[in-house]
Amino acid sequence: MRIHFICTGNIYRSRIAEAYCASRCDAGMHVLSSGIAAGRDGDTPISTYAAEILAQYSLTSYAAENWQRTTAMLVRASDVLVFMETEHLRFCEDWIEPERQRIEVWEVEDVGPIAAAEIPKKVERTFAVMRQRTDALLNTLGLREI
Repeated sequence: MRIHFICTGNIYRSRIAEAYCASRCDAGMHVLSSGIAAGRDGDTPISTYAAEILAQYSLTSYAAENWQRTTAMLVRASDVLVFMETEHLRFCEDWIEPERQRIEVWEVEDVGPIAAAEIPKKVERTFAVMRQRTDALLNTLGLREI
């Protein structure tokens, strides 16, 4: 089974979700993430706040080393597609095979333009939502007991 998390730049939300999910899955599972606009602004590394949350929860070793752009091939090769927002689903809809793939849209906001002092709290809330939804997804798929 292949679980694929999709967001915009693949430097924050989908990378955190990928790392958390991979930490909860058996070795035979394939978990990946990508961004519909990944690389658009050059070779952007994982966001500082994503790297910090991964380190804080000992998930760094489960995170992809580099960003990856969402492609038709990646989408079609996935069994489960988790979109962080509806716009990501719309970008990929021509590549989706709904009769064979499970699709979820989580509507998890990007960090967005907020005061720097508010970012850690927002990232922590976002991570809590992703943990809960990932655990629920894995339970629904019969891949994890909660």
